Amino acid sequence: MLRRYIRQMFVAALYAVVTLIIPGASFGILQFRVSEAMMLLAMADFDYIYGLTCGCILANLIGVITGINPVGIMDIIFGSCATFISAVLMHRFAERKLWKIPALSMLMPVVCNGVIVGMELALIYNSKDILNYWLIYGSSVALGEFVVMFPIGIPLYLALKERIKND
Repeated sequence: MLRRYIRQMFVAALYAVVTLIIPGASFGILQFRVSEAMMLLAMADFDYIYGLTCGCILANLIGVITGINPVGIMDIIFGSCATFISAVLMHRFAERKLWKIPALSMLMPVVCNGVIVGMELALIYNSKDILNYWLIYGSSVALGEFVVMFPIGIPLYLALKERIKND
């Protein structure tokens, strides 16, 4: 039991550190959050969802406190909810594969972050034309997430799939 908690604390800390090391790419309108590649862990075991979500909360909170997260407290709430929802959906669809790749599962963070974080950014940065900016910011976030989940995530998944499965 203690080993499971320690593993989740390690995942949370690693997610937060990787996010905070590259703050310019991790926060704001254009996002390329490399730590999101860790979302692949959600496909292996439901318990990883807790570590990933706590890591996102921690990274967003430290980002707000240090001033590197310009979105503010809304990112702690909505960004972390997007991580939790996408991780749950990733776990749910992990067994559905396309060419031996869990593509549907890997698409979940792209969609969830694009929709939720895109709306969050539209509300914060442009209150007059919410719908158009939601599409613009949502597309921007989804594109960054897509790059992390597919060109980076697929080779990572293939390299680690047996190890993750046997963990």
